[in-house]
Amino acid sequence: MTPFVLIAIILLGLALLLIFGVLFFSFLKYIPRRYYPHWKFPDYVSVGYAEYLYHKFIKKDLPK
Repeated sequence: MTPFVLIAIILLGLALLLIFGVLFFSFLKYIPRRYYPHWKFPDYVSVGYAEYLYHKFIKKDLPK
């Protein structure tokens, strides 16, 4: 194998990896748009609210 063929195979492999990566992540992005078009999920949850939910649903020690 000449160095030219080796470099060509490496570049082809990288190009195919990038193409399949873009296709895969595009499909992952398509799923929520197709099946959950109006789904709203916050980027963060405050620590106090997470603690409240933990006590309410997991430990169930909050008074009703």
